[in-house]
Amino acid sequence: MKLFPAQFIQHVLLGLTLLGTAPLALANSNLNAPPKQVIQTIENAKRMGHGTLRWFGLRVYDGQLWSNTDPEGFNYKRDPAWLELKYARDFDGSDIAERSIEEMEEIGAGTEVQRQGWLVKLTSIFPNVEKGHTLSALFTPGKGVLFFRNGLPLAKVDDPELAEAFMGIWLDPKTSAPEMRRELIGLKR
Repeated sequence: MKLFPAQFIQHVLLGLTLLGTAPLALANSNLNAPPKQVIQTIENAKRMGHGTLRWFGLRVYDGQLWSNTDPEGFNYKRDPAWLELKYARDFDGSDIAERSIEEMEEIGAGTEVQRQGWLVKLTSIFPNVEKGHTLSALFTPGKGVLFFRNGLPLAKVDDPELAEAFMGIWLDPKTSAPEMRRELIGLKR
């Protein structure tokens, strides 16, 4: 097939367009593919939303939430969920645990005695993270939470109150990050 200069340019531009968008299409399809732990434990799971936590303009982590309900009906205390945080910087595990307890206190979760016990538990669980690492929580209402690091099992916590308080850090209406909450639940598009 012989192409005239204008047709040749059109074919080249079409080819470049397809090459340029194919990687984006593949990358975007991966955003919506649930982790295997979600598929295995949450029936009809779908990604509710995603968001970014910033502190004084600095990106701390990106998060995404998976569940099997609609954003308008989502109740973090009732619905199973997978929360995944991808860190944008390095943190000590003990600092993550301490900040988690501070956030739980802010939303009114647990008693002082419970939170002290939870701090000991979370400090023993959370590892140091580096930029690009993920920490995930698979929440089962009334039972507990499974923690994962970079997709691999980290710890199982059979304390429903701790599990609910932990998820509440991001999903409770009293969270210190209401914008991220709306993005995670999918209430902001």
